[in-house]
Amino acid sequence: MTHIWNRRAFDKEITRIYNSNKGILFNALILADIDRFKDINDRYGHPVGDKIIQIIADIFQTSIRGDMFVARTGGEEFALIIEGASEDATYEIAERIRALIEQTPFTSSQTGTNYGTVTVSMGICMASEAEGPEDLYTKADRALYRSKVSGRNRVTKHSTMAGRAGKSWLLYKKD
Repeated sequence: MTHIWNRRAFDKEITRIYNSNKGILFNALILADIDRFKDINDRYGHPVGDKIIQIIADIFQTSIRGDMFVARTGGEEFALIIEGASEDATYEIAERIRALIEQTPFTSSQTGTNYGTVTVSMGICMASEAEGPEDLYTKADRALYRSKVSGRNRVTKHSTMAGRAGKSWLLYKKD
């Protein structure tokens, strides 16, 4: 339906990251979820929801370099594996895509019906912050969840989340 990779291909690709030190150092995962998608389906029907998913998949695919990986991993969920970019550059990619989706007019070409603004929430984690593929996915998913509970239509970096598990370099600091 979307002409992008599926969950099975994504699972293989995320595992490939941890096959080399280069992959760990120079890859990031962006998870994205369409905000309030159930409301769209309930209000306009599944054919409209499917069309919105197709448009958003196309925005993801055309907004990244050809060597980057994008997949639909669930109903209204997407994953992007970004290679060769810093955390700040990865954030900028995610933010640019988020803004593009927000600015896209979602209207019916047949009826002219305007379906309103559609937004996405995103979470980012660098591969170097995770122990392996499952941990990378979990941490990016936590950042995505933080975007959702913080008001949706935003991008959250795992590295900026308070209380995240990780090394404390101030462990032996005296007060």
